This record gives sequence, C-alpha cells and structure tokens, in this order.
Amino acid sequence: MDDLNFEKLKEHKQHGESMLPIALYAVSHYKTGPILPYHWHNELEFIYLSDGEAVFTIDDEVFTMQAGECIFVNGGQIHSGFSKTADCTYFSVVFDTELLTHSFDACREYFDGIRMGKFKICTHFKPAIPSQNQIILELKVIIEELTAKTIGYEFALKSKLFFIFSILFREKLFTLRSENHKSSLQAKKYHTLKKIMGYIYQNYDKKIKLTDISESVNLTPQYLCKFFKEMTDTSISSYINHCRIEAASTLLKISTLSITDIALECGFDNLSYFNRVFKKQMGCTPTVFRSRIDDTHFLEYRQNQ
Repeated sequence: MDDLNFEKLKEHKQHGESMLPIALYAVSHYKTGPILPYHWHNELEFIYLSDGEAVFTIDDEVFTMQAGECIFVNGGQIHSGFSKTADCTYFSVVFDTELLTHSFDACREYFDGIRMGKFKICTHFKPAIPSQNQIILELKVIIEELTAKTIGYEFALKSKLFFIFSILFREKLFTLRSENHKSSLQAKKYHTLKKIMGYIYQNYDKKIKLTDISESVNLTPQYLCKFFKEMTDTSISSYINHCRIEAASTLLKISTLSITDIALECGFDNLSYFNRVFKKQMGCTPTVFRSRIDDTHFLEYRQNQ
C-alpha cells in the first residue's frame, strides 16, 4: 500500500472547524479499563486528567497520570488510555498547527521541528513543577474557553496556545534529537500498526473479517493477531469492539437514534451482545449512559479546581 493510501487510513475526524481547527473532547468513564482506544492523527493534542488515575501510552512510552496532570501527544503518535480508577474524566484538546502558523510565519520553524521530531516536547506535565504547572494552568483556561465559547474566545485560544509553546521553549521543556531516533525496524512496526488501525477505523461499522485486515497489510492472519497483541497488549477482536463502543457512546451523546439503531450503525447485529459489550467497557448499560449525559461533570471540574 503506498503512502498516499496509508495517509487516508488515519483517524477520520475533523477536529473543530476549517476556520478554527481546534476541538475539545470531554470523556468520562465509570469503571477501570480502556478509556481511549489506540489511534493516531496528524493534529497535536493535550490531554488533561481532571479526575481519577490513568495510564496513557504514546508510541512505546507509558505514563501514569494523576488527577491534575496533563500529557502532550505529537502528530502521528499512536496513543491510548487506560483508567486505573472506577471514576475517570479527562479533557482532550486537539488542534492543527495551521491554527497558529502558516508558510511565511517565523513560528513555522518551531512547529515543523515539533512535528518532524527535531524537538521532542516534554510529554508528561505535573503541577508540582512550576514551569510545567504553568502549562497546566493555561490548558485549563483553554478548556474553559472552548466550553463557554463567549465572544472573542478565538483570540483567547490562540494567545493561550502561543503562550504555552513559548513556555515550552523558554523553559527548555524539550530535547533535541536526530531524525533517526527510532530504528528502521521499529518505525516499520508502527507504520504497520497504523495501517491496521486505519483499516479498522474505516470499517468498524461493517462486518470485519480477519483475512480482510491481514490482506490490507500483507500479513498472515496468524501473524497479524500475534503482532497486534505484542504491540498493543490487546486482541484484534477486543480492539474492534472498543472502537465500536466508542463510536456508539458518541452517538448516544449527540443523536436521538434508538439504542437498537445505534448498535446497528456501529457494526453490532445483536442487541443483547451490544448491551453486554457496552456495559463491560463503559461500566453501565447504553440506557444508563445516555441518562448521565449532561454538563455536570464539567461544572464539578470547575468548582473543584
């Protein structure tokens, strides 16, 4: 598969709007277990954990986060999350660098350096360290601005993001590294993993055969299963179900479709199985999940900070 087709296999989601490419995602889970499936996108991302304790994996690095901490995810990095506590809430701010820079901008060199791997930005930020705490405080303001969206919030978003990156470089919260910091073999493995994930993201709403996935990456079905397990510590079938449940939870939040229709839309042809898998992953039934959808968790977040 050539690089052009491979590029089409990343996460298919527009973050924000074309004129303002930035989006906020508030995610709450009510049991221990996966809270963010393995995926990747070209945009940069900050994840702030407001409640609970969680483990996030970014490529081959693992970070244990406590409430009040945040992480940075570079474009193209494969990342996932796992909650260690029954109640866990995080806020994800995803944005395209085009929001902040363009071809003839002096800041372009910095963002190109980040995305190309020349600058390895500090990944895990903790409030106990003053310079890192400043990043967290600015990120919390961005979360508030994206939630309230009062007049002029667009200016505030850009100014806060610029301030964050000025802190990152002035406080030397980055390291310089060569472009070949990963072995060619390791890079090839992640390239293959992205292609597998991309195929699943494109087809989770359909019936997916193991042979279809294996053919898309030129691996035997047996080796595909072994490879995916080694890279993600989860099975192909579990990952497919996880993607489907994440899609279903989004539809439960934003649509008025019946639970049966949502199950069908997300690739489940058996309602009882859908309910069982949903409860196992989310800690409650789809009906209860839908009833919990309101803004109270964000209000609690703001009151408790």
